[in-house]
Amino acid sequence: MGQQISSQTQTVINKLPEKLVKHMTLVRDSGVLTYEEFLGRVAELNDLTAKLASGQEKHLLFEVQPGSDASALWKVVVRVVCTKINKTSGIVEVSRIMNLYQFMQLYKDITSHAAGVFTQSSTGDGGGDAAEENMEALSSLSSCQASFLMGKVKQLTDEEECCICMDGRADLILPCAHSFCQKCIDKW
Repeated sequence: MGQQISSQTQTVINKLPEKLVKHMTLVRDSGVLTYEEFLGRVAELNDLTAKLASGQEKHLLFEVQPGSDASALWKVVVRVVCTKINKTSGIVEVSRIMNLYQFMQLYKDITSHAAGVFTQSSTGDGGGDAAEENMEALSSLSSCQASFLMGKVKQLTDEEECCICMDGRADLILPCAHSFCQKCIDKW
């Protein structure tokens, strides 16, 4: 009987829209995430984006916004700053702030993207110094990686729309992670 329930549950899950299943997975993953695991994922993204941007002039840097993780309710109020930096000039080109849910989405996107890039780069023919060939292949495969990945961050943060009027871009994210435009929050 336990097998039947599992099979029925899987059938129901398979019929759900892909976006809903992705949302449920992200909510579940962020719900069981410990603070140490969260910091580990921030560090992992920094390592991955540095490898992806090897040999390029721009890279992404992820850091927890100071003070946003000081509360016992850190999952609700934590913010991660993603910054695109020009390595040669040291100039910050663009910066975006994400909540935990957006960060979890980005983490999944970047880790799966990086796995694909690293897999492609490791399928060389093996003559010469393998590490050097992999870095060259990675560099050619990952041209403009920082801009591409920053586009994903922008897409995630731009998707936020006011949940009252469903029209305006959300200017304000409350600690509960609901997003509102300034006009609606003033009215309410």
